[in-house]
Amino acid sequence: MHAAHAHAHAHDHAPDPLAQLPYFAGLEEDERAAIRQMVRQKQVGAGETILVEGMECEGLYFVIAGQVRLVRTAEDGRQHVVRVLGPGASFNDVAVFDGGPNADGAVAVGPTTLGFISKAAMAALVDRHPKVAKAAVKLLSVRQRAMGMVVEDLALRDVTARVARLLLGCIGRHDHMIENAEFACVNITHQEIAAMVGSVREVVQRALKELERDGAIVLGRGSVDISDEDRLEVWGQLS
Repeated sequence: MHAAHAHAHAHDHAPDPLAQLPYFAGLEEDERAAIRQMVRQKQVGAGETILVEGMECEGLYFVIAGQVRLVRTAEDGRQHVVRVLGPGASFNDVAVFDGGPNADGAVAVGPTTLGFISKAAMAALVDRHPKVAKAAVKLLSVRQRAMGMVVEDLALRDVTARVARLLLGCIGRHDHMIENAEFACVNITHQEIAAMVGSVREVVQRALKELERDGAIVLGRGSVDISDEDRLEVWGQLS
């Protein structure tokens, strides 16, 4: 399944991954060069677990290429996708800074390249570079605001509106669930959409059909194309 405009960037490799990362984007090149010596890179396959929710935090991860979904597991075993991340997005930030366990699980969607910096190294960088500390405050504030929008969606908007906002997020119109991942809706199943919007597959299927009848999207075999962004935006604002 794919959204319009969501095909590019899936396999892009930035020449300097640290320059994409908000923590280090404001530093000089020689400063980033020193930090690169602290970074370990890791290749993970589709569906591979990167982090387990509740386990001890080892450090900060960030996406260099590919896509990662952050998940939380309910008591009944159902997984809810809380955020989708693409190149230049970091994860496990809160645990790195508050010393607690991993707040979310993390799973690679497809073949993914990750960067890793230990929490001790991150603590030293925050102490050494005021720009890194300021960037951390800003990023965590943005994430907190985004989480508030997710809670608002779950509390105030019906499933069709939540699906519309998710699809809009895939083309950059709403970023409360999707960060730097314009390709987040590529090859996504109805069940995966349900996990992202806090619903079940059957209800999501009805919502997609409703959006198609209104002309906002076009459903194909294993695909969904956005045909009218403005109509989809109207649906996304409904409660």
